[in-house]
Amino acid sequence: MSRSPIGQRIRNRRREQRMTQAALATAAGISPSYLNLIEHDKRMIGGALMKRIAETLAIPVSDLSGTDDFRLTQELLDIVRSLAMLDLRPDDAVDLVARSPAWVTAFIRLHSAYRHAADTAGALSDRLSQDPTLMELSHAVLNRVTEIRSFAEILASHSDLSEPERLRFSQIVADQSTLLAAGAREMISLLSGPAGTAHSASPREEVDDFIHRHGNHFPAVEDAAERLRLGLGTSGGSLAAAIRDRLDRLEADAAPPEDAATAAADGADPGQDLPGATVRFRAARRLVEHELGELLDETVDDRHLTTEEARSQARGAIASYAAGALLFPYAPFLEAAEALRYDIDRLAARFAGSYEQVAHRLVTLHRRDAAGVPFAFVRADPGGNLSKPFGVPGLRMPRFGGACPLWALYAALAVPDRPVVQLAVMPEGERFVFVARRVVKRLPAFGVAPVVFSIMLGCDTAYADRIVYADALAGGTRALEEPVGHTCRSCPRRCAQRAHDPILLNRPQAEPGASAGV
Repeated sequence: MSRSPIGQRIRNRRREQRMTQAALATAAGISPSYLNLIEHDKRMIGGALMKRIAETLAIPVSDLSGTDDFRLTQELLDIVRSLAMLDLRPDDAVDLVARSPAWVTAFIRLHSAYRHAADTAGALSDRLSQDPTLMELSHAVLNRVTEIRSFAEILASHSDLSEPERLRFSQIVADQSTLLAAGAREMISLLSGPAGTAHSASPREEVDDFIHRHGNHFPAVEDAAERLRLGLGTSGGSLAAAIRDRLDRLEADAAPPEDAATAAADGADPGQDLPGATVRFRAARRLVEHELGELLDETVDDRHLTTEEARSQARGAIASYAAGALLFPYAPFLEAAEALRYDIDRLAARFAGSYEQVAHRLVTLHRRDAAGVPFAFVRADPGGNLSKPFGVPGLRMPRFGGACPLWALYAALAVPDRPVVQLAVMPEGERFVFVARRVVKRLPAFGVAPVVFSIMLGCDTAYADRIVYADALAGGTRALEEPVGHTCRSCPRRCAQRAHDPILLNRPQAEPGASAGV
């Protein structure tokens, strides 16, 4: 992507103010010919000259320097990619942002409103298919509509009814109408409550929403973890050793009890033998609890976390986030990820982390001026239960029930010790690279059942050239494409794995290969 066209912005602002090139050049102390070169982006500009031009045009310097342009451009490109419009040139997005930032902002907000409506519809769809109360109400409403229609047809088509019969049928219609209205009001009441919106009712779902609102990136936590890492002073030793030394000094008087929340998150019992990566991560988490406790409290002081349990779970999630930021520092980790083309196993070996820890860290690389590939993330157990969902534009992770059974997420559970790569084509035509791998949370021990999960990352195929897993999909031939959906209820495709009928029966189906290749 090319640099932001500052000259074009200068020309646009000058013309908006009906100022001649000569007048602006004179006020800025340069020649008209030099200004002409600047306006056509043939000369770089900055420092004092940019400040003089901005003052002459009576606008903030940031309007010319394009401080927000990178963010707007990236968001615009994300929207374009989510719509599978891969034939558009990234440089055109740069030009559009430079020419009309207000229109781009309005477009992004409009798309955000659309995605919110789509996510809300998806959440309501999932809930309607899962909530027994709503299912019963839905059936009751449909039954009463059928009865009202039947008796209304009798009244309309039988003119020879006696007056008592007509009164009786009319009363039945009136009674069923009353019951229908009551059922509809009950459904509306349920759907307009916390559990029926895109926001969650349970503490875990509130935490998921909290992480989504922040884009799974917490700059203040990143900065604090970086300061803590620099202050540890490894003196040639490993970071893990420095963390252990600091913890020993902090916990010299009495070792704290095992962190039950961390143990549960690791799927491990306190006191059992743990993988080295887990031991290091739990030590890092204990350290950030000691050193960054006040910041953790401030971070989860959020009105959307409505219960003490939700705030407690959110604090645990942010503590784990901080531990990841400490063990996998942002800049070196991002540099290594790009160099290794997001090979999770090689990153895990380089940073002494586990597969899941590294996958989690990859999903947090959203720094405005240094972002990694935007990945979606989800975890599943052998029963199909989903946890830790984090979506990206165009790829909504299910909030209730399971995901599409054709996702690589589930296939990976049967394939140990290697990743499963999938070129997934959604019903609307969006194309994603899915990478899933089975992970075992406990070291093998006789008589102890392993704790098994499948971890899946997904990204738009627009980023395929940056990740090593897409090499096997190069060319994007139809033979490599796998038509998938989000959930059965929201998918219109005919599928042998279908568990539920689709809600939108007449929705048109997109054919695989409708968009550009990988």
